[in-house]
Amino acid sequence: MIDKLKSKNGINDEFKYVAKLLSRATLSFLKINLIGQISIAILCIITIIVIVSQTFNNGGGPVHTNGQAAILVLFAARPISFGLTILTAFGAPFLLFTLGNKYVMARTINRLIADKGEQILFPMIDRILNKVKANQPQLFQKGTDKAKLQLKILQEIRDSKENKWFKKIISYGFKKVELDEIDFKDENVSFTEILKTKIIDKLKDISQPSRLFFYLILGWQTLILLLTAFKVI
Repeated sequence: MIDKLKSKNGINDEFKYVAKLLSRATLSFLKINLIGQISIAILCIITIIVIVSQTFNNGGGPVHTNGQAAILVLFAARPISFGLTILTAFGAPFLLFTLGNKYVMARTINRLIADKGEQILFPMIDRILNKVKANQPQLFQKGTDKAKLQLKILQEIRDSKENKWFKKIISYGFKKVELDEIDFKDENVSFTEILKTKIIDKLKDISQPSRLFFYLILGWQTLILLLTAFKVI
């Protein structure tokens, strides 16, 4: 009875930790993207307003022309500032989203490995690799098709019933493993253990992420705004 209670408490603690970890990851992702995307939009709009006011400071303005003509006038008058602003308006959100995803993933991996790697993540890797080996043992034997093995393991990661965030983490680590470095000719070793160790090593190698990319993107757009306001560009 006591053992059952301990086991139940352990499972509840794991669920609580997973929920806490994923909520932090989601919150971090939303903070970076919401604040970043809104800031980029505001800075781009202000920059365009400055360009318009400087270009049509003698009266008139884009209200007297159609949209296409106004864009051509602005681009002709301030090709560098207007061009950079438009490029940033379209490129910066995509760049922020991509780098933000990588930041959140790296941060989650670091936290998970440090806190609960042994209890949560490593057993998941065991279950996935052992299931592949049980279903297709020939893939772990001498002369195996390593490309086929890689595809099969990635498919099993996707199809498994594990938490989707953890599946992304395992897949992320596995894709960094070079299967050519593994000698499948030695039948006296456990290739599932070797693969598991290599996946874990790749995940542990991921350094603590930095938010520098976030400040660089916003700093770039702020610089464009200041250079535009002072008519440097």
